Amino acid sequence: MKDNENQIINNIKTGDFQKALELFNDKNLQTNSPKYYATRSCENLQNGKLQNAWLWSWRGLNKFPKDPILTRIIEKICELNSVREKSKQTYNLNFEDNETHGEVGNSNTNIRVLQGSMEIANQMNTLSEGLNRQGIIAHTINYYPYYLNYDSNYTWSLIGQRSTPLINEKLRKLTNEFLHHYDLFHFHFGTSLTLDWSDLPLYKSSGKAILMQHWGSDVRIFSKAIELNPYALVKNKNEYQIKTKLSKLSDNIHNCVVFDMELYQYVKEFYKNVHVLPSMINLKKYQPIKNAIPNKKPLIVHAPTSPAIKGTKYILEAIESLNDKYDFDFRLVKGLSHDEAIKIYQAADLIIDQLHIGSYGLFAVEAMAMGKPVICWISDFMKDHYPNNLPIIIANPETIKDTIEFILRNIDLLPEIGIKGRQYVEMNHDMVKNSKDVLSLYLSLLQK
Repeated sequence: MKDNENQIINNIKTGDFQKALELFNDKNLQTNSPKYYATRSCENLQNGKLQNAWLWSWRGLNKFPKDPILTRIIEKICELNSVREKSKQTYNLNFEDNETHGEVGNSNTNIRVLQGSMEIANQMNTLSEGLNRQGIIAHTINYYPYYLNYDSNYTWSLIGQRSTPLINEKLRKLTNEFLHHYDLFHFHFGTSLTLDWSDLPLYKSSGKAILMQHWGSDVRIFSKAIELNPYALVKNKNEYQIKTKLSKLSDNIHNCVVFDMELYQYVKEFYKNVHVLPSMINLKKYQPIKNAIPNKKPLIVHAPTSPAIKGTKYILEAIESLNDKYDFDFRLVKGLSHDEAIKIYQAADLIIDQLHIGSYGLFAVEAMAMGKPVICWISDFMKDHYPNNLPIIIANPETIKDTIEFILRNIDLLPEIGIKGRQYVEMNHDMVKNSKDVLSLYLSLLQK
């Protein structure tokens, strides 16, 4: 047993993580054991994910503080990043990102940003990529890694985890580690690094900048939504709960980000400063297919991630009523990873987003970037706040059947709409452009 342990430590020391994994022999691996955490850490090291390797080792050492293998892994991570441990009690997080290649002045290159703790439509990862290109070290932590398989620097699955004193104590310890190594904390969807927001006072006392970004169902208040949009539906009708949450968050966080003027209406009475910054995507990852072979029959695609909110019922009814009259294919996309879903969207002639929200979201942005025409409900309120050249085909539950039928009768209109959609996204949702606006906000917060 001791010989095996020494071999593992030697393999870690030499950077041969594959051999270390083979020696672990994890056929009957117990999840509450040092070997489990060491195995997960080595797997991440093998895949070049140094931040996540550190997190697995840190979690293991909090349970098994004297474990020699976990200790050696932490030391190896520091070696790999040319960083020395400051003390035996504090494990260094100063990872150097190979992907950072600054496009801005050196004055920004010392800024370190952590986003968390829920990934929404790949926005944390996309923003971090944009910031990295500007010389900022930006990392993400995700507590809710769902089936879409979005990438994150740190992942700690807390799906289904109740907020208890024990878990929040662990997360506050993690917060204290991060406080030593990040300058600004950018949170999303009403989450923070603890499940009870007990970390929020720590940022101010540590002199760290902090902001919250809301995305939709976390703040959408029905009584206000229905004033803006006659077809509005919300996931959470408990307005008291939403308002109480916003009050607690805004007591500790004074700066909030939303991506459009609809969401601004729900948060403007709570946060001291609300910044409207459009969502963003990496345009290189969402390209129209050149010289694509046309489908023999038009392919209509819909992704019912939230069927009620998306209006899936009305879409299916419309499709069924038109099936006998027109020759086309229809596909529902659900339960697939994001990469798998993208392949289907690339083959579509028409994509249907949602019929209730009244504004377009990331799904529509991605579809337009791929040159795909999009059907989506846009309220009159939001029409006044979008550019006049918005190339979205507008429909609601009452008009969806007629709208699809019109398209099927005029299929030749779709290519031009698709071209305009791509141009619109290039103008309004480019990761490179929009991340610079976010960086400007960061700099203003760090100077206060």
